[in-house]
Parts: sequence; structure tokens; C-alpha cells
Amino acid sequence: MGAYFDALDTGRFAQFLTDDVTWPTTADHHRTQGREAVQEAIGTLHARPRDMQTVRVVFAPDAAYLEGSAAGPGGRGRIPYCVAYDVIEGRIAAMRAYGALTEERPAVG
Repeated sequence: MGAYFDALDTGRFAQFLTDDVTWPTTADHHRTQGREAVQEAIGTLHARPRDMQTVRVVFAPDAAYLEGSAAGPGGRGRIPYCVAYDVIEGRIAAMRAYGALTEERPAVG
């Protein structure tokens, strides 16, 4: 998982995702599925100038959890979020995003 987080800055991290990876979000109930669609959606979200800051990352054998915050649009303050990852054989099979950050996520997939 550490290599995945390092690769996020490059925009090339599909190798860390399973072919049928899913990314549902709780705020808007949108579901993105598939390696390329998930990589594109995450890449688009990370490309926005949002001052994203990681607060904590917790690793377990089959899971990881990321807690962070991002600058809100229009000086709205910080927006807290959490992402839970399900990991199978070293690759991300599912990720679930929680928090208002996902309300503005790109419509991909």
C-alpha cells in the first residue's frame, strides 16, 4: 500500500488496483468500477488544487485506512474525509470514500 500512495503523485497507479476494483462513495452514492475508470477518477480528483493533507494512514494485512482533509472551495474551511481500502493479494479491490470531499468528485466511470 505504501507504493500505491507514493504512485498517486505520478498519476500512474493502476498496477495497484484489481481489474474489477470498485470505488463507491457514501456522500453521493456514485460507484466507479474498473481499473482504468477508478484511476482516472482519482487522478482527476487529485489534480484539483485542494491542499489535500493526510492526517493518518493505518495498514492491516487486508485493509488500509486513510484519514485526511482538503481545503474547501471558496474558503469554506477544511473538509475532512476518510478512505477505506480492501486489499487482496497486495492490490486494492475496493475503496470507499467517506466525507463531503466526495460530493465534488468527477463523474467518471
